[in-house]
Amino acid sequence: MAKQIGLFGFGVVGQGYYEIAQKHQQGLKPDTIVVQNPSKKRSKEIAFSFEPNDILERDVEIGIELISDADKAYDYVSTLLKKGKKVISANKKMLANHLPELIQLEKDFGGSLLYEASAAAGIPVITTLDTQFAGDRIDSLEGILNGSSNYILTRLFEDGLSIADAISLAQENGFAEADPSLDLNGSDVKSKLSILALHAFGQYIEEKEIATLGIQHISLEEVNLAKEFDLKIKLVAKAYRVKDGIVAYILPSLVNPKDSLFMVENEYNAIKVNSTNLGEQFYLGKGAGSYPTGASVYADLCKLENGYAYGYDKLNGKSPVTAVPKAVHEKVLLRAKNRSILEKFANDKAIIFRNDQYWAITAMNTASVLDYESSIEQDALSILAINDSLNIDLLEDYLRSRVTTSIS
Repeated sequence: MAKQIGLFGFGVVGQGYYEIAQKHQQGLKPDTIVVQNPSKKRSKEIAFSFEPNDILERDVEIGIELISDADKAYDYVSTLLKKGKKVISANKKMLANHLPELIQLEKDFGGSLLYEASAAAGIPVITTLDTQFAGDRIDSLEGILNGSSNYILTRLFEDGLSIADAISLAQENGFAEADPSLDLNGSDVKSKLSILALHAFGQYIEEKEIATLGIQHISLEEVNLAKEFDLKIKLVAKAYRVKDGIVAYILPSLVNPKDSLFMVENEYNAIKVNSTNLGEQFYLGKGAGSYPTGASVYADLCKLENGYAYGYDKLNGKSPVTAVPKAVHEKVLLRAKNRSILEKFANDKAIIFRNDQYWAITAMNTASVLDYESSIEQDALSILAINDSLNIDLLEDYLRSRVTTSIS
C-alpha cells in the first residue's frame, strides 16, 4: 500500500529525490507536491499543488520539506511535528536556528525528524555520528562542508581562474546558485557545523557564535603562495573539545599533502572525526548536486519506514545545552590593501609590504573574527589559517623576498 507522502518544494533536491524514488519503490514517491510559483514551467506529467494545507491539513504519514525559505520551512516542519508526523528536512538554516525546539517537539508529540541532507549532502555523517559513535567520546570534528566553495577553490588551483570566473563556471555546472554569497562567505558551512556539533558533542551552538570567514577574499596572491609551498587552500570547519568547553570556527586554511583534506577536490565534501574508541575516521562524498542530496532524502525516507529515529546519544536524555564556543589563538596569514585593518590583529613589526599588498603572520584570536566582522568585509581582509601546514620561518622568508617596503 502506497504511503501518504507530502513534498514541499520541487527544486534541484526535490527533483533528485523524486527521480530516485521513481526508479525504486513507487510507494515512496510523494502523492502531493506543493510548490510556490504557479507560473513556472513544470512537467505536465506531475500534478502540483500551490496550497500548503493540502499537506498540512491532510492525514499524510510523512512530510518532506525541501524549500529554501527558512521561515516557511520552520512553519511546515513544526506544524507536522505537532501532529506527531514523521518529517524529513534539508533546510540547514532552519535546523541550525531551531534544532533544540524541534527535538523537544518530537518528544512532546511523538513524531520523528530526520535531516541527513542538511549537512554534507551525500555523506551520511549525521546518521553515523548518531549510531557509530554511540557510547564513544568525540574529541574533534573537522571538514570541508561546502561543495560549491570547494569546487571554486579547485578551479583556482587547477585552472588558474580568478574567483569571479570560477564562480561563473560553478554556476554553469549547477554547483552554485545565482546568488552564491551563502557559499562564498561561509554562512552555509556555519549552519552545518551548528547541526553537526550538536550530534558530536551534545551541545547546541548558535550560528551567530561561530567565528566564520569564507573564501570571498581569496585571490591569486594566496593561490600562488600556496603553490610555492606545495599546499592547497580549503575552507575548513572545525569543532573540538578543550578543557572547559567547545571550540568552533570556520576559516580558509592552508593544507599540506599529509592532511587527508588535501585530496578533496571539486564538489566533494569530507569530514574527519576523532574519538576515544575509534580514533580518526575519514568520510568523503559529494557535497552538492541533485542526486547526492536527493539520495540522502530518499535514504531518510527508507529509514523512517524502518522505524529509525535519531537517538541523540550525546544528549544523554537531556535537552540540548546552548554553548558559547571558546576562543583560541590560531596562527594565520593576513593580506589586505589597507594597512590599518592588519593593525587590529598584528603589531607593526609583523607587517610586510609586498607587491602592493600588506601581509602579516600572527596569532589571531578566533573571537576577533566576530568582533571585527564588518571591518574584515569592508576592507576585504584575507585570512588563512596556517595550522601545521608549513614552517613559519620559511613563510616569512618568502614574504620578505622581493619586498618593496618592510615595516620593522
